[in-house]
Formats: sequence, structure tokens, C-alpha cells
Amino acid sequence: MELENVIYEVKENIARITMNRGNKMNALSHALWDDLITAFGRAENDPEVRVVILCGTGRAFCTGWDLKGSYYISVPEGHEQWTVSNALSTLRGISERYLRIMNLPKPVIAQVHGYCLAAGCYLEMLCDIAIAADDALLGHPVGRGGVDSMPLWITYLGFRKAKEMLLTQRIIDGNEAARIGLVNRAVPADKLEEEVWNLAKTLAEAPPDAIAVQKEAFNTHAEIMGRGALFAYHRQLNALGRVGRSGPGLDLDASRRGTKAQQT
Repeated sequence: MELENVIYEVKENIARITMNRGNKMNALSHALWDDLITAFGRAENDPEVRVVILCGTGRAFCTGWDLKGSYYISVPEGHEQWTVSNALSTLRGISERYLRIMNLPKPVIAQVHGYCLAAGCYLEMLCDIAIAADDALLGHPVGRGGVDSMPLWITYLGFRKAKEMLLTQRIIDGNEAARIGLVNRAVPADKLEEEVWNLAKTLAEAPPDAIAVQKEAFNTHAEIMGRGALFAYHRQLNALGRVGRSGPGLDLDASRRGTKAQQT
């Protein structure tokens, strides 16, 4: 199946999945999200692939959900407004896709450059390891949302720093993101691709079954700690917050304003 919004390529046992809506700052439209899930499925099912790199074209890794139309933003097709039922169904589907990426039996590296905002941060947190350019910009500036992704923010940052980031909507650079644990490390922008590739090569040299067992152990540990239940609880809160709202947006005057990056 041809991918229209993602470039998928395999070299030396490494699959590179490149979000290719650079003219829209790789905002997650319906089509881009569908293509991402298809590409991850392709990498999972290809025995030649041992490692996956997720990156983006243009000036952004990803600026979040497309405010002009995406699964997260748009009222589901055939409905005039959000209801408890259609909101729960929509958000459950999104959570399942989050977990599909997190539970991939192969290591996934996020290569973060430029803007990495809102759901862009969700994406990099779904990956096993994230390397950012030191001048990358990360945060959740769109409304005061992020409820359904809160388990990830708390897992990586702890309660205090997660509260600070989500409540203030502050945007931080790659160096600070590395310091607080939002990414693994930051490197000069001109060294980012090389750094990520070298890391991918190191992981590709490991026995695939050993990596798969380790990832399964990590993911099972996360489930024992309640990851799945937390996703369910927070998406339920998110769903209740949508009830009775019509049109393409979520509340949220702030969400509709969004970031100028997402609107261009």
C-alpha cells in the first residue's frame, strides 16, 4: 500500500519512518496518523528490520494534532457533536494506536528537531529512546489539555515537573528537555542525524530476540504499574470534557488559537 504522508525506507536493518507533511509542520491529520500506523506495522512485520527511527521533514518533528482536521480534533464522521459514546470510542482508538507504537517488539528511536509540540511530544514519548537537537522546541502549548496523555508526562517527568509543563504551557529547548528527562539527550542540530543513526546501528547489532524479550519485560512492567488503566482513566476524563461540543474544535478557545506553527 502506497504511503502518501510518510516516507518509509529500510537500510542496514533500520527502518526510517519520516513524517512528510513538512509544509504543515507534520501536524497529525487523519491521513498522516493512518500512514504512521501502517508504517509501524510494516516495520514490525518485516524480519529484516531490527530498529525503527521516527523523524520528520521540514522545520518540525511534529506540531501535534492538525487543528483543521484529525481524529483527535474533529467530531467523528456522521455525528454533529461529541457525545460520551463517540468520544470514548474515538479516544480508545487513539490510545490503542499509542500502545501499538509503545509495544512494538523492536526498539524505536525518535529523532527530534525543530518544533515538537503537544501530540508531537506524545509521539516522541511513545518511542523507546528520544534524541533531540539542542535547539529543538518541546512542550504542550495548545490549550491546557494533554489529559489523555498525562500518564506519559508523569512517567517521564514526575508529578511536579509534569504539572509545571502542562499547566504553564511552557516550551523548552532540547537541552532542558534532556535535563528533565523528556528526551534522553540533546546534541548539536548538525549532529542529530548522525547520532541517531549510530545509536540505531548499535541496537541493530543486538540479537533481535533478546531485544524483543527486554521490551516485553519493560512493557509488562508498565502494565503492572497501571499504564493501561491510567490511559483508560484519563481518556474518560477527556471524553467527558467534550460532551455537547460541536464543530471541529474541542473547547478550547486556546486550542483553536493553537500555535501559529500548526495553523500554517
